[in-house]
Amino acid sequence: MAYHTVTNLSAIAAQDVIAYNCDFVSASSLDNGNICQLLTSASSTAGLVEVFTATAPSSASPTGIYIIDTPVLPFVVTGGGDKINGIGTARDFYTIAGEVGAARRLQLGDIVVFSAENLDSSTVAAYAIADDSGNFKLKWSAVTVSGFYLQYIATTYISVPDGTIGTGRVTAYKFKVAHI
Repeated sequence: MAYHTVTNLSAIAAQDVIAYNCDFVSASSLDNGNICQLLTSASSTAGLVEVFTATAPSSASPTGIYIIDTPVLPFVVTGGGDKINGIGTARDFYTIAGEVGAARRLQLGDIVVFSAENLDSSTVAAYAIADDSGNFKLKWSAVTVSGFYLQYIATTYISVPDGTIGTGRVTAYKFKVAHI
């Protein structure tokens, strides 16, 4: 089973400054914790005033980075394409392509924690940088870049209750936004 990224964004400036929060739509399904740029308005789509189009960073040194942080409501999609809310865990949640989600602009010093699904590998390095291959995830790096990057702090866990004993701890990585 493919799991989706689980995040803990409890120490970010966007929780206190409403101007750092934006709504988005994307042509791709996005996990919480994925990063994006919100460069253009999606207002050409009827009813989407003040909604931006999320695009993947096109270089390893982007600026103006947002992190996806849509409120978690687990769901399943049936074989017929119907969405049934309230079933599953936070690891089953993602923002479906074309649906409106929430993003927060990252600021210098923000602390972010997300599960391993948001990184290109499990090989820990000193930094995480934007993956410039057209996806919304991050990749480990031994060196910094001139644009956005995160500094690795520690390996930790996020609790994701799943109703069984002895499970529910997801490996996660804690980072500090070191350059924007």
